Amino acid sequence: MEISQKIIDYAIWYYLKYYPSPKKLKFKLKQKFSPDSEKGKRYWGIFEGEIDYIISEKLKNIILEVEVIESKIRNYKNKGKSKLYIKQKMFERMENKNLVEKFLDIYFENWEFENIKKVLKKMWYSEELEYNNKQKILKKLLARGFRYDEIKRII
Repeated sequence: MEISQKIIDYAIWYYLKYYPSPKKLKFKLKQKFSPDSEKGKRYWGIFEGEIDYIISEKLKNIILEVEVIESKIRNYKNKGKSKLYIKQKMFERMENKNLVEKFLDIYFENWEFENIKKVLKKMWYSEELEYNNKQKILKKLLARGFRYDEIKRII
């Protein structure tokens, strides 16, 4: 299988710069080097099988999908993002659904409850607030991606 070294170098560079999921890397290589594209014509283009070969053989020692997913989830969690927000971002990145669910379950056992309390404290929430103010706080928490039943348990 003859693949231009420029294409392999680009795949390595792109992965190390952006740490995409294998699906996203495959999509990017298809987009950039398909036989119809400008660069594809210059470097003889690549097809589905060749892209799979690049990802499975040439990048097998570089791609660390599990570590990248775990690191991203941990990073979002430390920034105070909700479980739904993180799940949405990880699916936008086309990450492996099973791995994402596994790490979300590990990191978010009862974290959501504690995080809502922390956010409410920042919003100066108290039991004596009027109904309208409670509704505003509820809307803000929902906009941040917290689940309604979790919020109602606390409010």
